[in-house]
Amino acid sequence: MSHRYPGNWLGSKKNSVKVSGVAWRDLPFTFEPNILKRLEGIETLNEIFANFALKSTPESVNRAVLEWSAGHYGLELMFRIPYPAEVLKQQKMGRRCVTAIVDQRLSTYILGERDALSFIMHDLIHADHFYYHNECYLGQLGFYGLLDKTIGYFDLTNEAFASEFEYLIADMNAYAVHLLKCLKSAMIHYFSEDYFRGWAQDLNPPVALYALNTPAYVPVEMDPQLLAWLDQYRQS
Repeated sequence: MSHRYPGNWLGSKKNSVKVSGVAWRDLPFTFEPNILKRLEGIETLNEIFANFALKSTPESVNRAVLEWSAGHYGLELMFRIPYPAEVLKQQKMGRRCVTAIVDQRLSTYILGERDALSFIMHDLIHADHFYYHNECYLGQLGFYGLLDKTIGYFDLTNEAFASEFEYLIADMNAYAVHLLKCLKSAMIHYFSEDYFRGWAQDLNPPVALYALNTPAYVPVEMDPQLLAWLDQYRQS
């Protein structure tokens, strides 16, 4: 961030808490003079994330770094881009990856979309979406366990469907019922209602699954039914 926003990356101070961690003065480089002045009394990198906003950075990034450092988020640091199937395996076990592409400068785009800093921030945002709300987290474990169990059913030779499916399993951390809605919609859109029902028929789902994305769906009644059904697919 110092490279991207020299002298302007440290935002407003929000807190004044002490957090143990790596001493920022031990880094193999130094910050800009105006930044050094604002960091008086700040001892660790963790305290920077805990006490300051960072330019163009959502709060979820700061929180993910701090929770990861404290051992509360089960993140795996990787130095390559994992395959979607790898991310699915990680997520069903309650883990996620954070990819640091350290051999490319910020001016180089990865997968034609993001530079290295944006890429790692994107992963941290998804990590926070995955872990932050416990009910949402548990529902996702069931959803990813379900997809891992039934992945052989899906016709991934259909490139349009495969692209949406891979996005769903590797790059879309959300409330489990929303994930089910997207999955059902994709199956019906790229194949048919019968294709969706063929997938569901041996899974003994509640009626709520068939009512998804229709006027018959009543969230306050049916969300709990779907979450309870997904719970059986969570890894112990």
